Amino acid sequence: MDPSSNQLIRKMRAFLVVSRANLLLASIGHATLGLFLGALSFQNLITVEVPLYIALHYSIAFFACNINCYFDYEVDKKYKKYMSGSIDIIHKHTLRTILVIEFLIALFLIVLFLLLGHHITGIAALIGLFGAYIYSAEPIRIKKRGVGSPLPILLLYTLPLLGGWFIFQDSLSVTFIIFIIGYVLMNEGFTLVNMCEDYSEDKSEGIRTWAHTFGLKNTLKVAFLFSMSGLLCVAAIGLVLYNKFHDITNIPALVMVGISTLLIIKAGTEVRQVYLGENLEQQSKLYGVRLQKWFMMTRYPLMLTTFLLLF
Repeated sequence: MDPSSNQLIRKMRAFLVVSRANLLLASIGHATLGLFLGALSFQNLITVEVPLYIALHYSIAFFACNINCYFDYEVDKKYKKYMSGSIDIIHKHTLRTILVIEFLIALFLIVLFLLLGHHITGIAALIGLFGAYIYSAEPIRIKKRGVGSPLPILLLYTLPLLGGWFIFQDSLSVTFIIFIIGYVLMNEGFTLVNMCEDYSEDKSEGIRTWAHTFGLKNTLKVAFLFSMSGLLCVAAIGLVLYNKFHDITNIPALVMVGISTLLIIKAGTEVRQVYLGENLEQQSKLYGVRLQKWFMMTRYPLMLTTFLLLF
């Protein structure tokens, strides 16, 4: 293999690192759960808006991850050198160009959805794009603002589901509201563990998170309570099954409801173990590496369960 090919592969791998590809692999649920719950039947999914919406979701997700890494560069040089090293391989000016391209693609798709008449979907995506920017970028950089630091992340968990839902629906249902509350809190619970593992690093850089405002113990207790809120998703799906069938004819969906329940409880139990340890920051670092696992073991079963509701 010639040197130019090797260099290209190195840059591609570095881009996957700064894009947090391992976490984005688990984010397909953000794009599809709202679509599946809103569509009501499989036939309704056969429309151009579905692949366009998934493309919109990932254009914003890549932008959010890349811009976060870009503005965390100096911090990562001290504590996460594999991240800053990946930016060095790509080069900061190249990453800036990539950010502009991602932003323009997302903006184009947002305008397209607005022109197609999906106004709430377009507005939700626009808020998500703006939220991704102000979360990481100076001078606002909400991620270091203490109590308000998780708010953009909560929005980034909420808005994709809302956007997908409103492609097919004109108003919210009670079951969808229950589902989205449970889903958002569950994912935020997992994310809080990830936040706590950077306690010392963030403090040294003047970044103030919930862990600094409320303390590690309290934040991790909230993380556990939030993570168990995923059971609200299961309850909402159960209501949909009852309202749609009034019996147990959809056996595959019922089986997946059971599997989803067990996996959410398992993930929540693991989160609980974090605040039971003595060195909470070290515990957070130990369990923080399970973030992708928690995302995948809860989101994918929920995604499959909601897909089965379409039949």
